[in-house]
Amino acid sequence: MPPANLTILACDPNVITDNTHTSKANLSSIVYYITGHGYGHAVRSGQVIRRLKHTRPDLDIHVRTTAPDWLFPKTARYTRECLDVGVVQRDSLEMDLDATLNECRMIHDTAPRIVERELAFVRAHDVRVIVGDIPPLCFKIADRAAIPSVAVTNFTWDGIYGAYLEEYPEFEPLIEEMRQWYAKATLALALPYALEMNVFKRREPIPWIARHCASTKVEARNQFNLPNSATIVLLSFGGLGLQRLPWDKLKQMRDCFFVTTGGKNKLDGNILTLPDAQRQYEDLVRAVDVIVTKPGYGIVADAIAHHVPVLYTDRGEFPEYPRLVQGLNDCAIAEFIPQTELFAGNLGPYLKRLLAKKQHWPTVALNGAQLAAQKILAVYSGQT
Repeated sequence: MPPANLTILACDPNVITDNTHTSKANLSSIVYYITGHGYGHAVRSGQVIRRLKHTRPDLDIHVRTTAPDWLFPKTARYTRECLDVGVVQRDSLEMDLDATLNECRMIHDTAPRIVERELAFVRAHDVRVIVGDIPPLCFKIADRAAIPSVAVTNFTWDGIYGAYLEEYPEFEPLIEEMRQWYAKATLALALPYALEMNVFKRREPIPWIARHCASTKVEARNQFNLPNSATIVLLSFGGLGLQRLPWDKLKQMRDCFFVTTGGKNKLDGNILTLPDAQRQYEDLVRAVDVIVTKPGYGIVADAIAHHVPVLYTDRGEFPEYPRLVQGLNDCAIAEFIPQTELFAGNLGPYLKRLLAKKQHWPTVALNGAQLAAQKILAVYSGQT
């Protein structure tokens, strides 16, 4: 049975660190602030960073986030710092809104100290532009530093927390402050199927940001030692995993071979667990026949890019969810499975129906990382 995954650890905004010694101070640079919520924000930011470094290899790019360092290109200068909370979750499908509210309050209470810390970093490294996906506070930092800032996103946190106001009216002052911070962004690059983001004064659409595997399916399967005589099913539930899955029931589905990540490399019957730190996760996506997941930006983009059908379940009251479901229905081949059926292990009929669907994949633009990098460099150069 795959081992339990770690939950996202809360960041402590009271811990103030000094990392101004980690880079050359005589070279102008970009700092990229990224929310640590899930892996999707980090994955797409990593793609933009790769394009930035490809175009300007001389440019220092600093990544400041609580997301794991292995999600980013080694050419980026990584520092673990916390500027936002996202949504605290017990596992991939269960949110903890009480903890989210409390941690969000801590961030806002200590915002002046965080801003001063980051201003010191920005000045020490001659940062010329700040990019955010999408901690609201980073745009206030840019404003205080009198430098431009660019948001790259499909939602804002005020838009997410707004869905919980009826049950948690205490979010209201926090949301209002977030909106003030977001409004300071110079430019917002809006990904497809984005939530309404009128808080940004200037918005421009960009295509999907997606990873691309250069291997064939056979090569990718050989890379992970996957069999060729079964339907390969990727269980993809982000950095938190989903230990509640009915593993014994899955073992009885002999026509399927399941792959998941989280923990040590282990083969248990027809279930292969791989380490969580998969720098080339897109190769794993290429290797499989179907993905079972909750709709998050990263895995939806991966599925579209590699033409892998998706069996998805709901993820609770999360405003991004219906937009990404629409994206799956428009741009991919997808089927819904209720959580009750998923946790009961009744995947068989749903997988059969999904794989029987006509394999028609529409042409979808996937060059969002390239266009985002171009627009960021234009802002960096003062051309926009």
